[in-house]
Amino acid sequence: MNDKQAILIEEYIALIPERFRKLFNELAEYAVYLGYNPIRNKTQDLTIDFKKNKYKATIMKFGLKEPKHDGFGCGERDNPDLRLRFFACEGYSEIFQNGIKHVIEEFDGKYTGCYGCGRCKGGLEGYTYIYPDGRKVFRCGRELIAIVDYDETVIEEIKKLMIEQDDFYRDKFGKVKYY
Repeated sequence: MNDKQAILIEEYIALIPERFRKLFNELAEYAVYLGYNPIRNKTQDLTIDFKKNKYKATIMKFGLKEPKHDGFGCGERDNPDLRLRFFACEGYSEIFQNGIKHVIEEFDGKYTGCYGCGRCKGGLEGYTYIYPDGRKVFRCGRELIAIVDYDETVIEEIKKLMIEQDDFYRDKFGKVKYY
């Protein structure tokens, strides 16, 4: 991590509750290790995208406030916003499935299905949530998924998801492996 990146991450870490600092610092370091650059967004609050220019893709995003998650038992909390892209991953735990479900239901299913943007080459790139009644809903993979109700126990799974997503991009765009 270069000095500019370290200063940006330190600035962000200082603004979040102490109980999340280790988690976010470790995830930031790992994203940089994989070749994703932390980029400050031009927003009122401090938000950071972890983007790899070679892929023109953001794999993770940090924000200061977790979005409201009515209906998920979360209520108002001071959790930092953590969003991931992991559509290329085969399997993941319930916490990530719940993130997909939330983003589908957040807008009453309005932003589901393929947007027809033409970025998927060969097959659809996105998330599929399967409801208990068997109904399947697709969400475009260009969207980052907000992770809710997380703690330090998800660090290793997030790293695994990041590797799988990065491998997908490397295979698609033919770039060098970083790990």
